[in-house]
Amino acid sequence: MTDLKKSLQTMVSDKDWEMMAKHAGMSAAEIKKHVIKAIEKDATKGMLNGFSESAGAIGEIDNITLGTLSKAKNECLTQDFEVSLFKIIGIKGTLTVCGSSTNDWTATLKVCLIVAGASVWCTQYTFDPHNISVCFSPSVGLAKADLCFRIEIHNNKVCLGLSGKACYWAFGWKCANFNETLFCIPL
Repeated sequence: MTDLKKSLQTMVSDKDWEMMAKHAGMSAAEIKKHVIKAIEKDATKGMLNGFSESAGAIGEIDNITLGTLSKAKNECLTQDFEVSLFKIIGIKGTLTVCGSSTNDWTATLKVCLIVAGASVWCTQYTFDPHNISVCFSPSVGLAKADLCFRIEIHNNKVCLGLSGKACYWAFGWKCANFNETLFCIPL
């Protein structure tokens, strides 16, 4: 797939590869090799440019994986999660909720954009009853997203919602919109 390699070299700058490599904890050459291998693997499986047959449908997320809900010494609850947006793009994070009522709580979100299994962009944000949503727009050359996280309170539970749009580049931008409630944590 030399066309793919040439295409990625044109589309993704050295600065973008370096930024992704820094977050992934590997060299730019390693992350580039990893990404190309992942795209080629999906292409050989008959996927259209790395997408599953259903990817790209509005309102769909490929998969949500939750870790075990854990309680810290300070009585806060932490939920690990992974969301697969496409075969090679997803997000991975944790939400830590502290508090005992719907009027007095905080929730700290730590989230990373994942490309071909590697964290290429990470950030964090703290929600409270007066700040219940935040949007990020990471762009790392071959992947970009508009990710809007929101907190919803339902039946004495703090729920994390995600909406937005994610795209990755493989001979042109391939994008999909989504809007999901990912999970809830009891207060």
